[in-house]
Amino acid sequence: MVTDDIVIRQATTADQAVVVALVRDAFGTGGHDPAEEVEIVVSTWASDRRLDELELVAEVDGVVVGHVLCALGDLEGTALPSVAPLAVAPTAQGRGIGTALVTEVVRRAETAGYPALVLLGSDRYYRRFGFEPAGTVGVVYAPVGPASPYFQIRRLAGFGPSLRGEFAYHWELGR
Repeated sequence: MVTDDIVIRQATTADQAVVVALVRDAFGTGGHDPAEEVEIVVSTWASDRRLDELELVAEVDGVVVGHVLCALGDLEGTALPSVAPLAVAPTAQGRGIGTALVTEVVRRAETAGYPALVLLGSDRYYRRFGFEPAGTVGVVYAPVGPASPYFQIRRLAGFGPSLRGEFAYHWELGR
């Protein structure tokens, strides 16, 4: 349930320090070391495959409380955006901020003409946004295998049956 006025906007370089702290807080709960998620964010910023128009922050009362980032991965020679990671401040979770960020990133990816978005995440959470196990449409992320419910795809208007094969995230492409 949304209980605050949430402003979604494109992230800027001025947001980077706040975003790193946010990702650290969001993924550092329950004894989890957030280093991997922080490294994904930092390496994406340094990558020529980042999608600035699909990096968004959520603000409540002028404070950044959520962030989502996308970069182009590779699906058998087709550049395909991947969502990684989605972070919401622990104190702001359960207020619709993640929903607002995912909804907007899907809308912007559709408007930009991408055929699909992929991600590795909770099947229960992302299903409500139209994500489905990617293996069921022939898209596979080898580290988790074709039957994984966690590697998911959100088909957009430009999706076609030729989009099949093995996906690689930008950090696995060596640039």
